[in-house]
Amino acid sequence: MKNNSYNSKRSFFKISILSFFTTLLWKKITFSDYKITKFEKETGFRNYGFPSKFEKIFRWIVSNPVLKGNGVSYTPISKLRGTIVPNGLHFERHHYGIEDLNPKKYKLIIEIDSLNISWNLNQLRNKQIFSIKTFIECGGNSNVMYNNVPIQSNTDLIHGLLSYSEWSGVRLKDLFSDKKISKLIKNYQWLEFVSYDKGAYNISLPLKDILKSGFIALYQNGEAIRPEQGYPARLIIPGWEGSTHVKWLKKIVFRNSPVFSRNETSRYTDLLPSGKALQFSFKMKSKSIILSPSAGQKIKPGKVFITGLAWSGTSYIKKVQVSFDRGKKWFDVKLDENKKRKSFLRFNYTYNWAGNEIIICSRCIDGKNKTQPSRESFLKKMGHNAYYHYNGLTYWKISSDGKVSHTY
Repeated sequence: MKNNSYNSKRSFFKISILSFFTTLLWKKITFSDYKITKFEKETGFRNYGFPSKFEKIFRWIVSNPVLKGNGVSYTPISKLRGTIVPNGLHFERHHYGIEDLNPKKYKLIIEIDSLNISWNLNQLRNKQIFSIKTFIECGGNSNVMYNNVPIQSNTDLIHGLLSYSEWSGVRLKDLFSDKKISKLIKNYQWLEFVSYDKGAYNISLPLKDILKSGFIALYQNGEAIRPEQGYPARLIIPGWEGSTHVKWLKKIVFRNSPVFSRNETSRYTDLLPSGKALQFSFKMKSKSIILSPSAGQKIKPGKVFITGLAWSGTSYIKKVQVSFDRGKKWFDVKLDENKKRKSFLRFNYTYNWAGNEIIICSRCIDGKNKTQPSRESFLKKMGHNAYYHYNGLTYWKISSDGKVSHTY
């Protein structure tokens, strides 16, 4: 009884804080605030393109007003189409503010044995550039799904710490092919990555896994990555949780064990019902959500266009299914041929709604035949004291009047 009371209070607190900060820090922005230069006015062109003044789409910001630079901004995933997220709408999670480093002074340092090897930005950009489309999802994405009471926010504020881009940069295995490094690398099992930010954010990752797919990103969707995304260089490991994608990368240190930093002990770990803590989760598990219809929307009887996203950090998305009775019966979604063996995709389904009360949800099955769990089965394993890595189902209730709300 005591535990249920504690969870209810924690749920209420999280909902209240989220609502308060969102309301407090949301400000209506218009592109008319941008000052056009005389040259741009005369030529009819802009030096850097902006969306139409008639299109209002922005990120929601939830931040700590007492500590500048600590907080998040959510990608408006329900308002986008396709999969690629524009650079200016990519979600952000900052612990210690945003750095805007001078590229002329930038250095990436690698420490191995007694050696300190450094590369400047030009040297990195002149190496062979590798590109890949991948998602980044914060380990804390969807954490309000642990609440005892379903939060009645739109899906962006529940699941919007997720974005998909094309990232380009230098593979770590190419960087480590340097003769001075390659002859020593076999003596180590872990890497520590350190940021230039004010908190010297650091995290440790297993060398063997990082060599397979990790790279230093220099570009996002074709342009140099922006300060809020780690300019001029950040770490990317496709499919791994956002906390591992160290921004404003300063230093890579070869080690024989984890450093057990603040960001891999007090954060991004989950306390299980057994009393043990789940650490080093790394890869994001398979997950899907229906973006529309979703909480806050209203629909009319007849054909309803359903759209959503499915993704996986452990495999590819093999199948997506939707249900209209809270998961009792499932219907397969037809995936486009060119979307086969994708780890991130958009799905669509048309449903003929008769105007009755229904509960809709989606689930995905990955290439390893693992099915996205229901919220109940997920919480049975993780418990209510965990905070990160939620990949259970999300349920939307459509009432007979067409209003959509979040339900369990």
